[in-house]
Amino acid sequence: MARPLTTLNLITLHLGNGASATAIERGKIIDTSMGLTPLEGLIMGTRCGDLDPAVPFYLARRTGRPFAEIEGVLNRESGLKGICGVNDMREIQSRALGSDEQAELALGMFCYRVKKYIGAYCAALGSVDAIVFTGALVRIRPLCAAGPVRDSQASGSLSMNAQTKKSPGVSGRYRPGRPG
Repeated sequence: MARPLTTLNLITLHLGNGASATAIERGKIIDTSMGLTPLEGLIMGTRCGDLDPAVPFYLARRTGRPFAEIEGVLNRESGLKGICGVNDMREIQSRALGSDEQAELALGMFCYRVKKYIGAYCAALGSVDAIVFTGALVRIRPLCAAGPVRDSQASGSLSMNAQTKKSPGVSGRYRPGRPG
């Protein structure tokens, strides 16, 4: 874009094994998906993303595990890996396209969360000039970037490049509270 950053409203999405979203209003960050730790926000390769704060207490009571162990599970054994057993998006996409239900669920949940953050940040910003995708997942296969934007009503007149428009979509398969 040939406009000064101070005139733009942007949503940036870094989609790698780690993932985050940022809302930028006229060049200033007004919100980010990460909290005190990277556990908050988008689902990641091994991190759960947004989580009910009572879950660690529930897990401690149910399993008898100490909080340090639960913290390790939430950071290293959750997210995509916890849903379908692997955290490599290339393998997850390949398995999802081959009708692996757990991989479809993981990919659908990932794309749904991205879409949810795009919608929330569109609402917070009022208008969005561009959504910027970065990270390995965008380079591996634009499916991760295309699905949430294509499916998002909030994206309005945002356009995608030709490569992204051609991407097949798996992202519509997960709907909270509804069967796959």
